[in-house]
Amino acid sequence: MVVSLSFVLPNHISAAFEDSSNMNSSEIDTIVVGVKSQKAKRQIKKEEVNRVESLSKSAIQEKNATTFAQAIDNEKGVDSQTSCAFCGAKRISINGLKGEHTTILVDGIPLHSTVSGFYGIEAIPLDGVESIDIYRGAGASLTAPESIGGSINIISVDPFVPVKRATLLYGNKGTFSVNLGTSAKILNNAAVFIGAQNSNNANFDVDQNGVTESPHQKNTNVLMKGSFRPSEKDEVNLKLTYAKLNSFGGNPNDLDLSKPVSLRAVSSDFESYDVRRKYVGNPDKITDNIMLLRKEATLNYQRQIHENSNLKLNLARAEQAQDAIYSHGYDYNNKDTIDYLNFEYQYVTDTHLYYLGFDSKTQKMSSTSLVLYDQLGLKKDNLVHIVNGIYFLDTWSISANNEISWAVRGDHIKVDWSDLNKNIDKTMLAPRFYYKHTHNPIWTSRLGMGIGYRSPLTLFESQHGTDHYGFLVDIAKIETAESFVYALVGQRERDAFEISSHFTNLKNMAFGIDRASQSLPTIFTNSNEDYLISVFDLSYGRKLTHSYQLEGIVEFFHYPSGYKSKLPVAAQERRLSLKSTFEDDNWTFVQKLNVVLEQDLSAYGYADHYNIAYTDDDVMSPTYLETYYRDQKRQTSPAYFTLDLQFKRNLNKCWDFEFQVANIFDYTQTGAGDSPLTWAKHGNHFHLDNFHIWGPLQGRRFIVSLVGDF
Repeated sequence: MVVSLSFVLPNHISAAFEDSSNMNSSEIDTIVVGVKSQKAKRQIKKEEVNRVESLSKSAIQEKNATTFAQAIDNEKGVDSQTSCAFCGAKRISINGLKGEHTTILVDGIPLHSTVSGFYGIEAIPLDGVESIDIYRGAGASLTAPESIGGSINIISVDPFVPVKRATLLYGNKGTFSVNLGTSAKILNNAAVFIGAQNSNNANFDVDQNGVTESPHQKNTNVLMKGSFRPSEKDEVNLKLTYAKLNSFGGNPNDLDLSKPVSLRAVSSDFESYDVRRKYVGNPDKITDNIMLLRKEATLNYQRQIHENSNLKLNLARAEQAQDAIYSHGYDYNNKDTIDYLNFEYQYVTDTHLYYLGFDSKTQKMSSTSLVLYDQLGLKKDNLVHIVNGIYFLDTWSISANNEISWAVRGDHIKVDWSDLNKNIDKTMLAPRFYYKHTHNPIWTSRLGMGIGYRSPLTLFESQHGTDHYGFLVDIAKIETAESFVYALVGQRERDAFEISSHFTNLKNMAFGIDRASQSLPTIFTNSNEDYLISVFDLSYGRKLTHSYQLEGIVEFFHYPSGYKSKLPVAAQERRLSLKSTFEDDNWTFVQKLNVVLEQDLSAYGYADHYNIAYTDDDVMSPTYLETYYRDQKRQTSPAYFTLDLQFKRNLNKCWDFEFQVANIFDYTQTGAGDSPLTWAKHGNHFHLDNFHIWGPLQGRRFIVSLVGDF
């Protein structure tokens, strides 16, 4: 059994400590029919039947996050996993499901895909983000059936809200971030927001052996959002974003390769053949270069038809281009485009809220590679993915204590890998049901059931690092998941409590069978097993005094052994986080303690990881050409903790000064004697890899920042 203790600061508990009018934004929000709430004639109280974890702008700023993955890491049910220590590829896991099972939306629009999920999440602009909503469970989003694990909705700023904001952040090793954002009214009925970010995240080579455990990343992005209200019944929003990400991994000197290196690192490139010792080989052979350009454009139109109905139209396009050179000895470039169209009709009565919608999403991905395609002649992973769907939702306030929300969504799904001569053509139907019961003014229960599904898109990146012989697609089924959740929430003036359980039954899971030891292509297929992934969490917060509050979460995750073996890296199983906050008139002190308990790593395929590996090349030796493996990597990760301290001082009405020490005791898995670098055994041969990951890869960080709000 896998258990995960996580005592993280729960944001919904923080909200409970504020004035009752702000107790929980998800509980007191009003569904307004009409463009401007003050002009609406009919409105209905919106009780979130399905629990939503909301991360506010202030909570994001408190983390001093420079990337989206940092902003949501360690939120309840969320694990921001690094799946490659060289390139820094991130996977956002919800409820223990794979990163591919998490859907990222921007203002409710699904513009991220399996392709963009490898690096694109690091390029999401943070300065234009007003809040982040996390929905846990299959089918959590009407417009994103792919959210088998859950979905994350990034809410952008409202240009009509006056803001002039600047954040200047500087950390050790050259880490910095400059964020600027301002909004302005152009006319009485038009406003615009412009935000920009330029950040630099330093690499880490904890053991100083000449190979980094975390890459150097540079990020530049710009966001512009305009809003126009030609009448009291109409509103038009246009949002444009541009982002550029550069990642330099493996070699600590930021080498920028012009072409891939034909040779890979071998045993003799390390002193004593040991990956923990000094790297003495050609630095080009351990270098990863990733360059990413991403552009998004969204157009939203809303019209109030009459006093109790709305019509909404969304048009959106995302383009992402990736150029990569990997230490595995090949290059890989792709261009991924998504076009999205959505019509939605909303109708509200005194007791019902109805949604009826249609959407269409077309994704096209094409790739090029000098080594994989031009030299080795492997088949391309080009794909076209088309989904046309219709959905209906009814939220019914039965009484003051009972509310039901039920929905159904149908999709026609087509996937075509033209070069691989494989396609999928399926029609899917997914219902969901949520029930909320208020026992009394303190206690509330929530029950949810739903079905989600995902087109199992596969590409060279899907089996990162084992692509030398290409890959084949033998997928005939759509991944599906049945989700069940129950939550009991208690809330009083000075404390808040929640206990919840989440169960996801995953079917037809797509995975890659690595056949490199046989010099055969990786083959992607559906699993014949069903996997029941369960999560149990408990959170509690209490305002001990007027100035001091304590909050925490405990999480337990259970994964079947067959599911573990198909994950790219080991998942956290037991987490515990505790946060205390002391606030005075002009200053704030925050402490965050994160604890991860020990776990067995062998079930994740780590048994074939070694610190030392070599082949006897002495022709006179009786063991000539025999391969030896020594000093197996850790098969049980130790229990560990990290502690972050933050001090914030209000300087004047405009400026705040912040000082943070992250990971104050400088704990990393490399410092504990087990770096992510490994000799990976494949049948009768081995190669250098960097995915023996179970703990922190970045050490102590000092961060000083000035935050201006004018």
